[in-house]
Amino acid sequence: MENAGRRDITSQAEETSAVELSHNLTTVTTEIKAYQSIGGQAIFEIGRRLKWVKENDLAHGEYMKWLKESVNMNPTTAQRFVKIASELPNRYSSTDLGWKALYEIATMPPEERDMPQHLDSGEVKKPDEMTVRELRETKRKLAAAYSENMANQTLLTQADKKAQKLQAQVTKLQRDPEIKQVEVEPADYQDTKADLKAANEKIADLQKLVDDAVDDHNQRLAYELELEKAKADQEEIKADLSDLEVKRQNMLKQNAQIREVQKMVKSINELLDNFAVLRNRLDTTMLPDESSLVQGLTEMADKLIENGQVLHDDLAHPYHV
Repeated sequence: MENAGRRDITSQAEETSAVELSHNLTTVTTEIKAYQSIGGQAIFEIGRRLKWVKENDLAHGEYMKWLKESVNMNPTTAQRFVKIASELPNRYSSTDLGWKALYEIATMPPEERDMPQHLDSGEVKKPDEMTVRELRETKRKLAAAYSENMANQTLLTQADKKAQKLQAQVTKLQRDPEIKQVEVEPADYQDTKADLKAANEKIADLQKLVDDAVDDHNQRLAYELELEKAKADQEEIKADLSDLEVKRQNMLKQNAQIREVQKMVKSINELLDNFAVLRNRLDTTMLPDESSLVQGLTEMADKLIENGQVLHDDLAHPYHV
């Protein structure tokens, strides 16, 4: 019955991502667990439901506790699933990309998500063709280029305003009526010429200041980018450590299960050996018909066959929660 319920949830998710979500926390929790067992559309549907639970306070103020105990997901991973579902179009659900790669694409500028990018390796790829490392490399380049462009635009705007002001002063000096109309050199001609020279020198000095400011800004930007890279790497390490801890706990549970099964297998093998001895020594023609002993042996054989078939089917078609 539970398997049928999971298949129904998966079928509905494949048909549309606009299905109205339930206000029942148990229902949403069950849906998230079902989507955790499949890929592609599951990433978007899990993120959509996590956002729904948080925005509608279905966990009654205990969202973090619900994430850990009911969904077995750390807050950082949950936040990134929500970002993917909120930022990316549903067409990405048909890709084979993992949630880490989808998160990197979701945090890129929207206009760059479908644009081919030049990598340090010399290759040209679209974001949905890149590895997680290549996506992070591309995002750092885009951020650096954007910051540098904005800084240069600001400096050039300031320089342009100062240059226009100085040019206006030069133009005013050049339009002096006495300079234009008097054929002989006026008394203040040399002063005007000196002012023009000084104005040109101010423009040259201003250009040097702009160049120095750009160099200084680029140095500060490189330092800030290194800090941001270190912070991003530290955050990623924390998330990876959290994922590794979950995997470690699962492996401990799996090892405990294996040890327990090994003990049971040993006991069952001993029982089967005794059963083989019984089978070899037993002469069924010597037993009275319809006796309780015959009935007991028959029931025992039926149980062995039935349980053996169930175990065989479970091993052939394992079910993972």
